[in-house]
Amino acid sequence: MLNRDRNSLILAAAVTAALIYVYPLFLPTPLLEPDEGLHAAISQEMLEHDEWIVPRFRSKPFLDKPILYFWAHMVSMKAFGMTELAVRLPGLLFGLLGGLTTGLLACRLFDTRTGIMASLMSLTMFLPMALAQAAAHDVALVPFTNMVLLCLWEMERATESKSQRRWLLAAACMFGMAILTKALIGVVIVAVGYGLSLLVSRRLNIGSCVRLMFAIALGAVAASPWYLAMEFRSSGYLYYYFIERHVLGFATATQSHGKAPGYYYAPFLTLGSMPWVWYLAPLLKDEWQNRKTRTGTFPAMVFVACWLVGGILFLCAAKSKLATYALPLFPAIAIFSAVSWQKLANKQLSEASTVWFKMIVRVTGAMGIVTPFATLGACEFLLGVQFPLVSWLAAAVVSAVAIGTTTAFEQQRFNRTVALSSVWVAGLCGLAMTWPLQIFAEQYSERSLAEWINKKGSVPRHVVVVGEKPASVIFYLDRKLRKDLRLDQITGLSIEELVAEGFSAEGMVLAVTKSSQQQTETRQQSIPGKLLDSAGQFHIYKSSPAPRAIQIFRTAWSPDE
Repeated sequence: MLNRDRNSLILAAAVTAALIYVYPLFLPTPLLEPDEGLHAAISQEMLEHDEWIVPRFRSKPFLDKPILYFWAHMVSMKAFGMTELAVRLPGLLFGLLGGLTTGLLACRLFDTRTGIMASLMSLTMFLPMALAQAAAHDVALVPFTNMVLLCLWEMERATESKSQRRWLLAAACMFGMAILTKALIGVVIVAVGYGLSLLVSRRLNIGSCVRLMFAIALGAVAASPWYLAMEFRSSGYLYYYFIERHVLGFATATQSHGKAPGYYYAPFLTLGSMPWVWYLAPLLKDEWQNRKTRTGTFPAMVFVACWLVGGILFLCAAKSKLATYALPLFPAIAIFSAVSWQKLANKQLSEASTVWFKMIVRVTGAMGIVTPFATLGACEFLLGVQFPLVSWLAAAVVSAVAIGTTTAFEQQRFNRTVALSSVWVAGLCGLAMTWPLQIFAEQYSERSLAEWINKKGSVPRHVVVVGEKPASVIFYLDRKLRKDLRLDQITGLSIEELVAEGFSAEGMVLAVTKSSQQQTETRQQSIPGKLLDSAGQFHIYKSSPAPRAIQIFRTAWSPDE
């Protein structure tokens, strides 16, 4: 690879990483509900109580997630304080690591240029990029599954037993980290994909099966101290998490997200891996037509294909489905897309596939020119705001990058095309986070409610958040107020429950979201109380008295749900 080609890709990687994974840390974006606020409040409570074993929220064990991401949160908060920066830093670092490890794996499977391209594409896929901005535990799983696959690939190709043992131990360590991050899902996706690749490539034998099982077993042993400590501290945890959440979650529709159709993941994988997913078609078409001609990259192509197909089959077979479960599969799409671009640059694609490339680049280039302006215009209309002139100037810069992308492609400067496409995605991300996201987040944040309570200097006897489950409101409270907070002092209530009961208890404060207020007005109902104030998305009411209401509100919401 020429130095100018490498430099353009490296420069694009630096700009992309800065705009997507560093710049958001310095924006005043409040925590988003429900997951980001909940996970932040859990880590905060653990840190303030010096609790490093049992995740807790409002003094109750939170049993739905393993510990590694909470540990990362706690370390970040200890270093940077109880701030949004500290909450978001782990997710952004894990997202960045996911892209870097994707590139490293692609380098080992193919070559350096493919690795750099794959890293860029992994960093700029829409869904992984978006989830890295929030506290999604699955983001942390991606780098560990990437490294497990790399270790297994190297282990099977090691010629010396000593080297093979080293790779096996490295794979075991990565399996252990994956188990501490998301328990068995990362292990199963890797095992299914890797086992399928051994079968298809006719490398499946007793030795390879033993090595894989041994690596998984060692990883489980490495992760087991925390799980055993959890069982000791919270009896029944192992049965709940591994049997109810995993086994029954796979086999039955018992989970809250367990009734999705079999094609559930299709739109998430397709739209979530934009703008790069479209370049898989010419590659896969050519590879299928040339399947009998096994080139030097054939084993690597089989490896990535089985990783992707095996993972999709497993996720579709499971009854419990969630978009974030598919995150470990996005690196495979990034690698395939990078290989496709590499074959285009080396003139190894068929004529029909080259025509497909030209059409896609021209269409996406045209869309890239108008998308920044369309994004701002649509957000102004939906949010009812007017963005400043500088936002439209920034949109013009992002559109200019799209023009440069198409121009570079027409000049057959394919590395520059990939580099500029990545910068365009990063620029669009920065544009959206700087203006539309700030307005949206403020309108749907609990930070304003916490600030209203902090100004009062004390928490009312009972605060009922109507329309949301309170999480980040607790994170944003002053530490003294959090310390003295009773378990049932801040609870949540759905609008349906509020309308059904009609009235609440004396001395209770209702914090009603504006969307919930609109629902009550639509039903020709009124909020049971006197309007005191407004705080961000909330209308604050002092409730009217009614019997039974305190007990109803105390039991209306459980943080374990």
